[in-house]
Amino acid sequence: MLALKQKSKTSPRITVFLFAALLTVAATVLVRPAAGLAAPVEPTIGFQPGSHEFGLQPVYNTAHAGFELRNEGAEEVWVESLQTSGPDSGSFWVGNSNCWSGPVQPGESCSLEVNFNPGEPFAEYEAQVRARVNGFDFYAGLSGTGASPWFSADPNPVDFGSAKVDGAGVTREIEVVNAGNWPGGVFIAVISGGAVGSFQLLDESCTNRLLAPAATCTAQVRFRPLSEGVKKATFSLFGESDGGSQVVLTGVGAAPDPAPEPSLPPASAAATAVAPIVVRTANRPRAELRERKLRQRLHRKQRLQRHLRVLRRNRAKQRRLRTLRRQRTAQKRKALRRHRQQG
Repeated sequence: MLALKQKSKTSPRITVFLFAALLTVAATVLVRPAAGLAAPVEPTIGFQPGSHEFGLQPVYNTAHAGFELRNEGAEEVWVESLQTSGPDSGSFWVGNSNCWSGPVQPGESCSLEVNFNPGEPFAEYEAQVRARVNGFDFYAGLSGTGASPWFSADPNPVDFGSAKVDGAGVTREIEVVNAGNWPGGVFIAVISGGAVGSFQLLDESCTNRLLAPAATCTAQVRFRPLSEGVKKATFSLFGESDGGSQVVLTGVGAAPDPAPEPSLPPASAAATAVAPIVVRTANRPRAELRERKLRQRLHRKQRLQRHLRVLRRNRAKQRRLRTLRRQRTAQKRKALRRHRQQG
C-alpha cells in the first residue's frame, strides 16, 4: 500500500516534466525553420572600373578591357557566373578570368577580361557585363563604336559630254574622299567595262597614301572616243576593307573633223584614204583583248575581297565559340566543386 501511494504522488511530476520537454522540442523545431527562411544578406561587391568605353574599334577586330571584381564586405563570396547582357551583348563577351578559382575573401578581388568585336561600321554598341555573386547581380557598363574607312568619289557619275573621234579629248578630275570614321588606304583600279578604250587614267594621287577621315585625293581621267556614239565605262576604287566604290563614266563620241583635200594624184589619194580604216580595224581586237584582261583582273580582285571578308567573319565566329566553350567548361567545373563541397 505504501508503494502504491508513493507512485501515485510522483506521477503528476513526471507528467509535467515530460510535457515541458515536449514543448521545448516543439519550440526548437519551429524556430529553426523560421531562422532558415530569413532573407540572405546582399554582399558588397564593386566593379573597377564601373564602366568602360572602347571608343572607335575597326570592324572584325577584337579589343580587350580588364575589370576587377572587389569584395568590399565582411564575408567571403562566391562568383557564380560572368556574362554580358543588353541590346548589343552579342558583340561583347567575357574572356579569361580567375574568379572561378575559389571564394573571394573580404578586401580581395578577382579579375576578368571583356572583349569587343564590332561587325558594322558607324554603329554604336551598348551592353553590360554582369556578375552573379551569392545570388545577387552586379553590373558594369560597356560601349563602343564600329569603325572603318569608306571611300566615295565626287562627281559620280562623271559625264564628259561630247568629244570628237581622234580629237584631243575631254579631261575631268575626280575627287576621292574618305567618308568613314577610321584612316585607311585606297588604290585605284583600271577602268573596265563597256568602251574601255575610250577612257584613260592620266594621273592620280591616291595609291600608297593613308587617308584620314575627311581627307581627299584626286584622279584625272580623259575621254577620247575611238568611234562615234554613246560610250560608257566603270572607274573602280578599292579600299583596305569594304570601303570601295565604283564611278560610272559616260560620254558621246562625235564625228571627227573632215580630212583636208589631198594634193596627191587620185590613186595615191585613194590609198591614203584606206590607210586610217585599216589601222582602226587592226586596233579593235587589241582593245577588246585589253578590255577582257582588265575585266578579268577586276573580277579576281572582287572575289579576293569577298573571300577575305568571309574569312574574317569565320575567324571571329570561331573565337567567340572557343570563348563560350571555355566559359561553359569553367562553369561546369565550378558546379562540380560546389557539389563536392556540399557533399
